[in-house]
Amino acid sequence: MHKIGSLLSGLFLTLVFVASISFSYFNTTPVSINFGSWQWPAQPVSVWIVGAFVSGGAIGLLLGLGLIRSLKSRAEIRKLNKQLSKANQELSQLRAMSLKDLQ
Repeated sequence: MHKIGSLLSGLFLTLVFVASISFSYFNTTPVSINFGSWQWPAQPVSVWIVGAFVSGGAIGLLLGLGLIRSLKSRAEIRKLNKQLSKANQELSQLRAMSLKDLQ
């Protein structure tokens, strides 16, 4: 079963590679992209589209790996550790006080 899965994965990757090569071959019209004050030099349409897919895939992988969520979790852990140490310090101060100090 593992061999069939790897064979199908290889076949799919080969199909995507052939499709991207044929897409690049037939879409060679140069296009310049302007975004606000930024202007990129003219490149074939296929370069822009393949670049958009690659960058979208990379961003999707980064989000899928949970890197941003991991950073948020670490910040939350630091915040909670500070709160815990403050509460422990206050507790030790309250334990050190005698009952006469409370009355």
